[in-house]
Amino acid sequence: MDFTEETFDAIKGDYQNSDFFTDEEKAAIKWAEVMTEKQYQGSPGNPPQHTAAMAELKKYYNEAQIVEISMVSGFFNFWNRFTDSLEVDIEDDPVMTLFKKSTAINPEDYVNYMRDCWWNDPQPFETKKSA
Repeated sequence: MDFTEETFDAIKGDYQNSDFFTDEEKAAIKWAEVMTEKQYQGSPGNPPQHTAAMAELKKYYNEAQIVEISMVSGFFNFWNRFTDSLEVDIEDDPVMTLFKKSTAINPEDYVNYMRDCWWNDPQPFETKKSA
């Protein structure tokens, strides 16, 4: 999904009733919302929302994907709190364009790297015997 102005408008609005997102995306957005707004704690008159949101998430994602969605949401919650509390400004556009010019990733190299990562090894923590 490309994040355009239309995407952000859809997220800010009634995304649950929008045709812009799939049911899978709506479940992931809801879970991020539950984490971000601490709806898992509940409040007077508002019971915790995490049980229903998790049930919806499980319809579309496996456990590893749910952990990843939670990690990404948690990281961005951390990052926003970190930069906001320290009043760290977001870089202006001229600085941001420097990153685009300095990075080039060959998709085939990336796929080969990911296939060779430790999590793909069926015995990652055992000592391998040399031939």
